[in-house]
Amino acid sequence: MRLAFAPACLPILRGGLPHATAHDALALVASVTPDLPAWPAVPERSFRETALAQAAAGFPGLTIDPEYERVSVDHAAAEIGLDRLGLAYLRGEPGEGVLPADHAAGLGELLRLMDHGLRARALKGEVLGPVSLALQLTDESDRPLAYDPTLREALLHHLSLRVAWHYEQLSAHTDNVIICLDEPSLDALNLPFCPIDKDEGMGMIARILADMPGCRGLGLGGNVDWASVLALPVDLVLLDAYEHGAALIRDAEVVARFLDRGGVLGWGIVPVDPSTLAQEHADLLAQRLDRAIDYLSASSGLDQGRILNASLITSNDSLANLSVEAAEQALRMCAAVSRRLRSDHGLGNSR
Repeated sequence: MRLAFAPACLPILRGGLPHATAHDALALVASVTPDLPAWPAVPERSFRETALAQAAAGFPGLTIDPEYERVSVDHAAAEIGLDRLGLAYLRGEPGEGVLPADHAAGLGELLRLMDHGLRARALKGEVLGPVSLALQLTDESDRPLAYDPTLREALLHHLSLRVAWHYEQLSAHTDNVIICLDEPSLDALNLPFCPIDKDEGMGMIARILADMPGCRGLGLGGNVDWASVLALPVDLVLLDAYEHGAALIRDAEVVARFLDRGGVLGWGIVPVDPSTLAQEHADLLAQRLDRAIDYLSASSGLDQGRILNASLITSNDSLANLSVEAAEQALRMCAAVSRRLRSDHGLGNSR
């Protein structure tokens, strides 16, 4: 399901935030991106809110050790729970994908705000994608689960149930739900000794996206093989447009087909590198993105307005590793770029 409205360059948060409490993080989100609030992870609050710990929570045989900041799976313990996980997956039981409250204070805070009258066009959640999860989550011998075909398959079952549960929580408050798979390790598929080959890795992502309800998002960084990515059953792609936007324009024909079928581009035009961020200005970033969209329009044959109406504005990576001050600056800059583009192109009002 795609969004039932034109995104039209609205700002949206990507990843987590560095605040110490979910209350403070959601206060920022609600004030700066009220149309499309996302619930952020707040890893400063707890190690359990790191992307890996959040995604892995509930997997059979999992141990999370906040003191040593370690997340691992014991093979013997995992095997005991794999049948139950597989059965829940076959039966489509989202309740088996529940994310414990102590891993997701931001989600609880967002739902509380919705219960108290926050109105939004859509709600967004995010989870580590299957390739990155399989490569980052290790067993008791520090060997990535990607090397074990049985556990790798179980991770797909686990993530499918987590996404379904996640959708249930958000869809109780809106008809427009965005769930993004974040794949920071996708580039590893191009390495010669990666335990997952490229076709298999893309197939893993495709399986999760194909079963995913709502607007199906994918968060990417670095150089991207756009032909492979946009062939996936994905509705929204968040990309690093600050450093790698030229690659998207080079694959303009592929992008045009994606937009023709209703796809949305999340332009990560605001940099998260602190020194670079400190030197940027919203108006200059808006002009830079305007030029990129002009080039994409000229190369693809798509009308510029059509591209703008199928665009969101975000950062080029998560804000979780910045200082609170820098993260707030970056998110406000996303909103300022959005306002400039919407004003310049008459895209309507946002809050």
